[in-house]
Amino acid sequence: MEKNEKENQSSALEPMVKAVLVADERTPWLEEVIDGLAAQDYKKIEFLLVLKGKEKTNSDVEDLVKKAIPASKIIRTGNTASYPLLANLVLRNELTESRENFFLFLKDDLILDATCVRRMTELAVESNAGIVGPKVLDRENPSLLEDMGSMLDNFYSPVERSEKGENDQGQYDKKEISAVPESAMLIRADLFRAIEGYDTEINSPDNNVEICLRSYLVGAKIVLASNSVATRFKTQSQVAKKSIDVLRPRHRLRMTLVGNFGVSLFRSVFESILIMTSGVLYGLVTGRFFLTWGHLSSFWWNLKRLKSLNSIRDRVRKNYAISTSNRGSLEPQQHSLRRAVAGQAPSGTGPDALTRIRFHQLWAALLGPGGIALLVAGVILGFGSRHLLSEGLPIIGRFQLLPADPLDLFRSWWYGWRSTATGMETVGPDGFSALGVFLAILPGNDQLLWSWMVIAAIPIGAIGIWRLVRPIGGGRSRAVAFIVYLSIPLPYDALREGRLTPLTVYALLPWLAKRMAVSQGVSPYGSIRGKPGPGVKERTQLTNGLLTGLLLALGIALDPVFLIPSVTIFAGLFIGSLLSGATDGVNRLLKSSCLAMGVASLLHFPLIVDLLTGRSASSLIGFEFWRKGKLGPSGIFNLDTGSFTNSSFTWAIVIVAVFALLVGTKRHLFLGIRSWSIIIIGFFAVWIADQGWWPGRTPEEETLFVPVAVGLAWAAAISTAGIGSDLTNPTPKKLYLRKISIGVAALALGVSVLPVLSGSLDGSWGAPRKELSSVLSFVVDASPAKGEVSRGGENRIVWIGEPSILPATASIFTEDVGLAITDGQPDITDQWPYQLGDNKGALEIRKGIAKAISGDTNRLGEILGKWGVKHLILVEGIAPVPYQERRFYLPTFYEAAFTRQLDLARTEGLNSAVTIFENTAHEAVHAVVRDGNRKVVPAEVTKISWDDYLIVSNADGAFRWMLEPVGSWKLYGNGNETPVLRAGDEGGVPTRRSVRVASETTSLLQLDATASKARHRLQIALLIIILLVTNWSRLRTSESGQ
Repeated sequence: MEKNEKENQSSALEPMVKAVLVADERTPWLEEVIDGLAAQDYKKIEFLLVLKGKEKTNSDVEDLVKKAIPASKIIRTGNTASYPLLANLVLRNELTESRENFFLFLKDDLILDATCVRRMTELAVESNAGIVGPKVLDRENPSLLEDMGSMLDNFYSPVERSEKGENDQGQYDKKEISAVPESAMLIRADLFRAIEGYDTEINSPDNNVEICLRSYLVGAKIVLASNSVATRFKTQSQVAKKSIDVLRPRHRLRMTLVGNFGVSLFRSVFESILIMTSGVLYGLVTGRFFLTWGHLSSFWWNLKRLKSLNSIRDRVRKNYAISTSNRGSLEPQQHSLRRAVAGQAPSGTGPDALTRIRFHQLWAALLGPGGIALLVAGVILGFGSRHLLSEGLPIIGRFQLLPADPLDLFRSWWYGWRSTATGMETVGPDGFSALGVFLAILPGNDQLLWSWMVIAAIPIGAIGIWRLVRPIGGGRSRAVAFIVYLSIPLPYDALREGRLTPLTVYALLPWLAKRMAVSQGVSPYGSIRGKPGPGVKERTQLTNGLLTGLLLALGIALDPVFLIPSVTIFAGLFIGSLLSGATDGVNRLLKSSCLAMGVASLLHFPLIVDLLTGRSASSLIGFEFWRKGKLGPSGIFNLDTGSFTNSSFTWAIVIVAVFALLVGTKRHLFLGIRSWSIIIIGFFAVWIADQGWWPGRTPEEETLFVPVAVGLAWAAAISTAGIGSDLTNPTPKKLYLRKISIGVAALALGVSVLPVLSGSLDGSWGAPRKELSSVLSFVVDASPAKGEVSRGGENRIVWIGEPSILPATASIFTEDVGLAITDGQPDITDQWPYQLGDNKGALEIRKGIAKAISGDTNRLGEILGKWGVKHLILVEGIAPVPYQERRFYLPTFYEAAFTRQLDLARTEGLNSAVTIFENTAHEAVHAVVRDGNRKVVPAEVTKISWDDYLIVSNADGAFRWMLEPVGSWKLYGNGNETPVLRAGDEGGVPTRRSVRVASETTSLLQLDATASKARHRLQIALLIIILLVTNWSRLRTSESGQ
């Protein structure tokens, strides 16, 4: 009797639990869910089943429920309302009974263990918790964790405590959390009534987070019963994931507004505006348009529900029990901002984090043969470039000084005008505009930063080779390819001679070759005829074409000549595939290449418009002196690009590459044929140029040799992989052949490296230590700085010599001789090839010099002086004697003709590399032709910006400016455009447009660049659109792959 009385008293003290199951009766596992509830060993439990839909779709459900739990109640709703709204039905008067102490809210995807309710209730009573949740495991594999609740970060985003699919080892059995699992929640009845239940505006997956947050704010404790176990079916679809992107930003903002008051509220709203803006941009960039809409609509969505929001805030404020400065539950979490913006954090933060995995992979690679070769090569390259890295590049060839303001590179591109050759409206490389912006942003010495960028072309190209050959084999293949590419002397000769184009091609061509190979998709660069190799990500043809097009456009942006070696790579892959008899992937290569050309053309449409309206394609290539038979077969075979290889053994590299054809079988033989097709086509292109058969202007030999270098490095990697795998058959013949191959290849590779090792001792790869500018500074006036007043503007210089050694891009004058015109000493804006067209100034200067050479005038200075030319310089060396090795002697009639001129004075005794003539009949570029005596009076000129000159006239008369094209410049006085007089008009200048001015008046000479600005605005818009489309396509491919 006493024992029964004690059991009755104990039972009477146990809290009453009302279990509320919100279910769809069409759920296939509903019977298992109900059976799990019926099997609970906790006796004081009532059951309420809320079925969605008014009409019965399964007549057995009610019978099943009554049979399993006879005392249960069933409610059918008239619609498929949201879970929070259905759960809140327990607050209705007819359902509210004072005897229950806890509500247990359940979803129909969860099956409770038999002890689940009892253990949750015991923990709630023991710890005085307001909300308790169970440990949720995977139904299909109960050893894996499904949901262990979450913590809230600083921006009210839930952070899951465990990774889905992680093994359950009790590692997350901590009790106090921020939010319990969504599928099951035990909550005190008085607490649920006090906060008036769920927020009906917040749906899955955040309804549990929101109610836990409000409970916490009113002082309740949220805990996880790790010994209370439930299993859940996986029901979330891809459509649900997209809806999360829309809902979570709205829910996060609503929870932020609920959980903050006073000053904290203003701070949180400001943070939410920043998060919304960043989220919209992030969604657009990554192509997650549902997330973009979620962020964009978050504020408006909450404003439409402001009434219910204020009601909830009032209830929380009445019971507020948490100090703003002491929110223990809102623990600082990593990547809080990223989670709020992107809706997700990086993949893992522990040992499985993507960043750590990649770091470990890189570290492992560096400890292998390829990594050791990379480190050693880096040391040698740094040692050989030490003077260039610390002192900067020598001012030779195309390595000229940057403008005083690097943004002038951008302005030159934006306005479509530069001062070269008395003024040119011509499209320049887009890459230089980006260079100007980067240098303006980056701290430090601009010239030194520019030097580092140029030298960086060598390691960038070598890393590109590393990535190109990575799918082929292991570290040895990468090491050999890396060494071969760096052993080829063409980048070092380009540094010695001041050539930018070969370095650009050397840096980017391996990356383009990799993209083309991946676009073709043949194993190991895809899954056609085999498996993809390491580092290969298979993408759609659209994505491959877009990525290839962007890379091709980048190369053209730096130098349009990049298109020529790109065609060589494509032709090698195409022809090599046909020769190997394996045409798989050829169609993919053609489609991808056509799309890439379309993308590049679209991004460079101003250049395409120029070419379609009469500009010659050969004018994009700098004039290069290439005497017929200059290289010959031995020079071509030895990759002889300059004095750096006088005693080299570069031909030994070919021996290493030949093994790709000799020992390769199957896949390696196919790759060897393709790489050798590139080599042969590259050699053929050089031979055509050497024979003088190249149509139009000829690119530098280093540029034409770069595809050969890429092919040799590629073939060398294939040779190494073939020797390592194709000769592993343990027959005496193959073992002997393998030993011979390894020995010969190693010896050839070692011999080819010697010139680079010896060349590194110099510290600047043999580049001159002195520049022509050091000689000219004694004669040529320094250019006026921006904002500095000068008389008449900047004086011009005419340069004559072999084009590749002139300090500015030249136009062809006579055979093997070029002529360049610059404003003062040249800078990097004078290095873009151009077409003279109808440039009056350059044409008249050329005609005048031709007349002087033919003996038709002895007043050349007067002809040149009209165009502001103060100095005429004959250049015969790339650097002053004795600091240069390359010398080009001009025909003697040049010096003789200029010496005969009565108004040219020769400057003696400076340096034999240059011969300088000063023009005694020089006139100012900006001057006023006086009314009375028609004398030319220099105006006071202040260069305000790239396209603006402030002019102060010193006499009454006609102001004329010797800037081409003359019609693109307008003069403004008192804010109004001044009428222009045509050549020969009364009161004007006989041979030039002019404007009437009065003495001591101030005017503004401004370039009209409306058309250029419009083209470049459209070009930038197209770039942004194509970048977005490419990124969307790339991310969609990655998501589908996952």
